[in-house]
Amino acid sequence: MGQIPIIHQQWLKAIKERNDTTAYAELYQYCWKDLYQHAIRRIFDPQDVEDILQELFVQFWEKRHTIDIQMNLPAYLKGMLKYKIIDFFNSNKAKDQLLDYWSKHVFDYVQQHPEELETYLNLEKMLEEELEVMPHNMRQVLLLKWEYLSIREIALRMGLSEQTVKNNLSEASKRLKKAIIGYQNVQNSSFSILLIFILEELSK
Repeated sequence: MGQIPIIHQQWLKAIKERNDTTAYAELYQYCWKDLYQHAIRRIFDPQDVEDILQELFVQFWEKRHTIDIQMNLPAYLKGMLKYKIIDFFNSNKAKDQLLDYWSKHVFDYVQQHPEELETYLNLEKMLEEELEVMPHNMRQVLLLKWEYLSIREIALRMGLSEQTVKNNLSEASKRLKKAIIGYQNVQNSSFSILLIFILEELSK
């Protein structure tokens, strides 16, 4: 284990024992960029990331009297961030973000084929309904995979085996494909083929 930087210990000691806001500001400035870059790779909306980090540092300050000044500061903050990201994906905001992402993929197609607009809106509603009725773990596996996390990362984050993650992902994809194909207005259409292709790409 590497030696803990003295400056980290000085910041933590000052914050814990003296409520030193200057030390807190220096710690914030030092750690914020790395945490932001870590979060933005998983949550693509900068405003969402900034909100999460603001909440994280507020909680850090509120718990300042219980912190261990000998701890690995970057690792501790990334641990906090990990659970913040999990909470984000457990929220409706993540589902809304996913639907926005889906929308962007087919926006060009709908622009070129305005007659498909009503069909697209109905399919978007259907996707939201399918996500709502999925078992919790299945829905979370799908949401995390569509945020470009690997099978291993999802397994570690959710406390599941990699095979369980794969099984949930496979079943979720089958459900969505079946719903798309079963929708009468897109059967055998180029639009349905496009949507299934997007789904397959996002679920790889």
